[in-house]
Amino acid sequence: MPITASSFPRISARRGKIVDLNATFRRSGVATDPYAIRYVEIYKTSVVPHNLLVTIPMVGIDNALYPSPLYRVDSAGTAIAPGGSGTPVTGEYHLLYSIPETFDVPDVYYDVWYYFADNPCVGDSGTAAATDCDIDAAVYDSELLSTCHRFWLYPDEWFVDDGLQSIRFGFEPLDQKFHDPEIRPLEVGLMPLPLYDYNFNLVNPIIPYLTPTITIKTMREEKLVDGAAMTIGLRQGSYRSNPWIMRYNLDTSKYLKGTYKYYITLTLPNGSTRVSKSFIFTIA
Repeated sequence: MPITASSFPRISARRGKIVDLNATFRRSGVATDPYAIRYVEIYKTSVVPHNLLVTIPMVGIDNALYPSPLYRVDSAGTAIAPGGSGTPVTGEYHLLYSIPETFDVPDVYYDVWYYFADNPCVGDSGTAAATDCDIDAAVYDSELLSTCHRFWLYPDEWFVDDGLQSIRFGFEPLDQKFHDPEIRPLEVGLMPLPLYDYNFNLVNPIIPYLTPTITIKTMREEKLVDGAAMTIGLRQGSYRSNPWIMRYNLDTSKYLKGTYKYYITLTLPNGSTRVSKSFIFTIA
């Protein structure tokens, strides 16, 4: 979920609103802070020079506000403003970008992050160069790494419901077996019904605006997670009927080994809800 109530996730950014462009850096599979994030470029449709819309620079690493304008979050997911107090989660950064009204919708946009993994001023001997070394100098461009991400942009959220047609969804559990101490997403496929015969123009545009939550219980009906927020994303690889999934990051170290059941509650833009049947997962 986005880190502030006024921001929207990558899957459903709105023109004129704030999108949470998040990125987590990892080295050899371990979350790690890069030496310096220097700037973010935003492109429309494809990453080619003539599609570049804006370049957002970061302040210098010697500035107390670094990595402004990026935000960090603490272990509870609470935003830490640039220069603010708190212990940030290692490797996780958020760019809260206000989408201009001039951006075309609907369309796909790309955010390209440029960063130094290590201090470019350190020579082969392992000793630092002069203290006045400028890491943004052209001589270090070859050491500047980049990573490309995408987000979807839609018009502002307005829906008019005439109540003529009902909207139905099916839920497809994609994960059942976990192994302690895994930390990985529990994913549930989202399928408009009836399959291959639903009103595409009515249903598909609202899918990014759905709000899913998950409730997890023991087999004896003891609630362990009550209505935790899920994110909507895209399924990896091929898919049977629909690419949309709902994702919840499951930390198996917080559970005893055994079998648990859960259900999904889906809130539609008109305020109505759809609740799945109970599914199960096991932790071995």
